[in-house]
Amino acid sequence: MKINIIGGGPSGLYFAYLARKWLNAPDITVYERNAPDATFGFGVVLAGAGLARLQAADAESYHRITGISKTLGNQDIILNGSTARIEGAAYGGAVERLHLLAVLQDLCKEIGVTLYHNHDVTDPSRLDDADLVIGADGANSSLRRQFETEFGTGGGQLSNAFAWYGAKLTHDRPTLSFRNAGGGAFCAHYYPYTDQMCTFVMECDKAAWDGCGFASMTDDQRQAFVENLYRDDLHGQPLISNKSEWRNFEPIWNDRWTAGHRVLIGDAVRRAHFSIGSGTRIAMEDSIALARALKDAPDTASALDSYVKARKPAADVLIGAAKESYTWYESMGAHMAQARSAHDFAFDYLTRTSRVDASRVAQDHPRFMAALRADGGVEPQTQETAG
Repeated sequence: MKINIIGGGPSGLYFAYLARKWLNAPDITVYERNAPDATFGFGVVLAGAGLARLQAADAESYHRITGISKTLGNQDIILNGSTARIEGAAYGGAVERLHLLAVLQDLCKEIGVTLYHNHDVTDPSRLDDADLVIGADGANSSLRRQFETEFGTGGGQLSNAFAWYGAKLTHDRPTLSFRNAGGGAFCAHYYPYTDQMCTFVMECDKAAWDGCGFASMTDDQRQAFVENLYRDDLHGQPLISNKSEWRNFEPIWNDRWTAGHRVLIGDAVRRAHFSIGSGTRIAMEDSIALARALKDAPDTASALDSYVKARKPAADVLIGAAKESYTWYESMGAHMAQARSAHDFAFDYLTRTSRVDASRVAQDHPRFMAALRADGGVEPQTQETAG
């Protein structure tokens, strides 16, 4: 069996490793446009439930990945300097993206996968000699773009703007810090991925973008502005830029995940908003599902059908939750204005999607709910009855 994979990110590499190991497929090739040590992110989150699935799928790769991961603690939600702490189960782990790629590259090489870096596949049709062609090349997938009609691709653009940064900080928990400026709202999403480094995603709504004059600023000037606005969160440290361009998020989805012997995984098949997190973990779970389907099915067509049936319903729920989440962020200024306290605001945030109600919050975070009641926020009993 010959498999060509476009994209050497976590989903493409992890699939290649599992497929080579489980199928003993003699010819698996990964084509990656960037160099092996190139990365344009900082750290990625691997939530606890996702880590358990990685462990169940393959113990060896799980142990190597967790060996370079940092365990994350509980969550803080900050409203204009006032903090609500969300106690509860640990959030899993985070890992430097470059180290994750290195581990997956090593695993692939050890098992006999062929890797080509600095190889941009602009015409995916020239890889059609394979039994299976996989688009694992992210939100800007060349395979998806070439066969948009067959995949039924849809998308849009949000009004909020964002940029990914890093920061040298000693920090131990995922944090969301909301601040008002320029007549609008900002949010910093940040979490540690080593003992000294954090991913630091900045976001602002349209009112803040206009009110702070971001349209006429360069990206360097925008960076300087948010460094000043978030100097307390940053403890005076500068943000670290790595192609950190401010842009509007563009959700992507596909009505169909396959087109003949072609299939999409990871961000190529759906791009969930970063506010629900775990994009890397979700992409690697796609890899597990596709490799398992190929292992269990009698032929490629049946395997692709099994993969879609196994993953698409959950992905549709995810897309729905992501839409609810980014819709909340698009109006985060109004939510901030309506909040009576940081705990009240945090409760509103935790219940922003239909997947979580007051009963779930009370079950998962009883100490937070006790603090919410003591703080005179929402009336949890009324909310639970209504839910």
